[in-house]
Amino acid sequence: MRLTRYFPAFVLAFALAACGHGNAPTGDAGGTQAQDAPPSAKPAAVAADPSAVAQANATRPLQVSDLDAYAKGMDKEIELRKEASDKAIKAKAAKDQQAEVMAIVEMTSAEIESAGARAAGMDAARYAFVKHAIDRVLGSVWMGKAMAKMEGGAQMQQKLGDPYAGLDADVASALKAREGELGKLREDNMAILANAQNL
Repeated sequence: MRLTRYFPAFVLAFALAACGHGNAPTGDAGGTQAQDAPPSAKPAAVAADPSAVAQANATRPLQVSDLDAYAKGMDKEIELRKEASDKAIKAKAAKDQQAEVMAIVEMTSAEIESAGARAAGMDAARYAFVKHAIDRVLGSVWMGKAMAKMEGGAQMQQKLGDPYAGLDADVASALKAREGELGKLREDNMAILANAQNL
């Protein structure tokens, strides 16, 4: 049974990694109150806003230590997705359509990312930011390598730009050194999701 209908474009979104995790909200009520407060009260109001503190923590620039956290989180996600994939394959063999669908839904559940965040030792918001930021770099690296094999690929690569631009120098160096390892984790995770469409 093909279950493509249960997979609304999430694999493509996963591959491109172009969504904006961690973008700071604008125009919230807390910001309005701080703006209207007397000048002397503004710093205290901002400092006391727990949502602002949490947002700043979630979106702080990548650190070298985030690479280890990413690897741990992705290992856990892959482990759980493989378990769900195995359930789906067994259910298909047993012609148990309901169990098969449930296993595929399990593969894409939010709980898997939550488990990844716990394995990474991060809260959900920070893990989502780190994962998106690293996936975006690795996705650009993968695309650049694919372009290099095409006719006129050098020009396309120039337009793509440096995948590591904007990163702290130490982070960029560490990520380049682990590009193969972390890139494989990203690809393995995506492959499990993509293969589920062919069940």
